[in-house]
Amino acid sequence: MTSSAALVLLLLSAPDGGVTAAPEAPPPAPVRRIVKKPLSRTVDEARVERVLASLDTRARAGQLIMAYPQIGKSTPVEVGGVLFVGTSLRNLAKAKERIDSSLARARIPPFFAVDMEGGPSNRMKGARGLKDLPSAREMAALDDADVRRWGRKVGEVMQSLGLNMNLAPVLDVSSSGHMERNGRSFSGDPDIVVQKATAFSRGLLEAGVMPIGKHFPGYGNTDGDSDHALVTSDLPKQLVLNQVDVFHRTREVLGGVMLANVAYASINPKPAILSPELVTLVHERDWIAVTDDLSIQLLADTVGGTTADVLRQSFLAGNDLLLTTAPPDWDQGIDYIGVITELAESDPKAKALLETACRRVLRLKDRMGLLDDL
Repeated sequence: MTSSAALVLLLLSAPDGGVTAAPEAPPPAPVRRIVKKPLSRTVDEARVERVLASLDTRARAGQLIMAYPQIGKSTPVEVGGVLFVGTSLRNLAKAKERIDSSLARARIPPFFAVDMEGGPSNRMKGARGLKDLPSAREMAALDDADVRRWGRKVGEVMQSLGLNMNLAPVLDVSSSGHMERNGRSFSGDPDIVVQKATAFSRGLLEAGVMPIGKHFPGYGNTDGDSDHALVTSDLPKQLVLNQVDVFHRTREVLGGVMLANVAYASINPKPAILSPELVTLVHERDWIAVTDDLSIQLLADTVGGTTADVLRQSFLAGNDLLLTTAPPDWDQGIDYIGVITELAESDPKAKALLETACRRVLRLKDRMGLLDDL
């Protein structure tokens, strides 16, 4: 037997004189890139364009979807991001297995994201050192150095599992209302919000985790939970823009922002994720625009249609990452990638929009080292 043939199939002598194939070697462990302080890394524009050119319309559409881990454990992973929510991180060893499996099955390494804010919004209470992670409100009383250490500790634990994106910190300036009441807002003072959110984000970046600020343009003192009811802010346009300024002041430590499911009546009667005007403000800072959860029925009711309609409208508004808590291969869900693919293939303007959004996603991935082997 030639050595090259032996690499394909190794035949071993069997006890009965026959031959049997040796068991296949386990696949190599996926390579996970950890780039410390990724926002300080210069984008390799040529590599981004090369990868982008290699993707067909469906593959580009896939890069825009961030979804709950898919149900199938052997099928290719097409989505650009994998989202861990609820109790999906209760068993950290199982979560790491799912991350490693997803990475091994993906042509382009995904973002692996969670919203680790602290306090009641702590997805990894079972992780050593994170059980007592303070809420944002509690962090506001700490020195910046301590807040930064908490950010780094969160980032290090996330990276130990393979998580590389945190849908935090919260930059809502709230002295009252929903975000103040549940401790998710650092403060009602914009200077404190900027100061503590920057410190927490720097800690994340030191561990190689990408921070995504939220909820753009700012929840403010608005009451009500936008996951369960349509929440409308009646702030005048200038006051909405004042809230945006908090995000802009934190721009050096954010890879992007998540837009709110709140409607800002002075700008657009629809929720922010469906507002081209607000998404345009995000792109002025070279950030990626991430939606909040598109799968909630409230949004479909708001647009008077289906979740597929919400998906189309959020894409056409200019968002780059379309987030859903539904698995992409759930038989009771919709084909998120297929919906965007069909739209892009039927409308040249949508196809151009897809190319632009996919390029933004790939540029951020390049900063994080996720394209280094492509």
